Amino acid sequence: MPKVDLPSLFMVLSFTTNLLIGLFYPTEIPLLKEAGLTLCVFGSLFFAYVLFYLRRGFFGETAPMLDFLVTKGPYRFCRHPQYLSFIIMILGFDIMFRSIIGVVFTLTLSIPSAVYRARVEDRLLKDKFGKEWENYADRVGFLLPKLKQRRYREG
Repeated sequence: MPKVDLPSLFMVLSFTTNLLIGLFYPTEIPLLKEAGLTLCVFGSLFFAYVLFYLRRGFFGETAPMLDFLVTKGPYRFCRHPQYLSFIIMILGFDIMFRSIIGVVFTLTLSIPSAVYRARVEDRLLKDKFGKEWENYADRVGFLLPKLKQRRYREG
């Protein structure tokens, strides 16, 4: 019996449901459809940029498929840019469809499902890459770029 990758399944189901809600239950939120379209296009372009660096590592389970840690391109700024691009796209769809129910669903289920999968992935990456992963995670933000912390000398 094949193993089910629950974090992936949960994220895909929540994003798909989110799209269906937006498409079939628009509620006319007072935002321009063009703003949503802009977010969709930006999120899609950002996702293509992420895929350029992740390549075959994207297709698979939550467990890392690559034998090296990807730290270049969008991965210089955050550890999970692919999930950030999904969130941008799904919010864009919600706004484009003008669906308040879709926005609520995004905030309560789609974003948490992406964060859940990313946290599971972090743990698996740490197990696989050890200290290299820890050093990378210390300097790079989770879903958003880390703000540089100033270090003050005492004395």
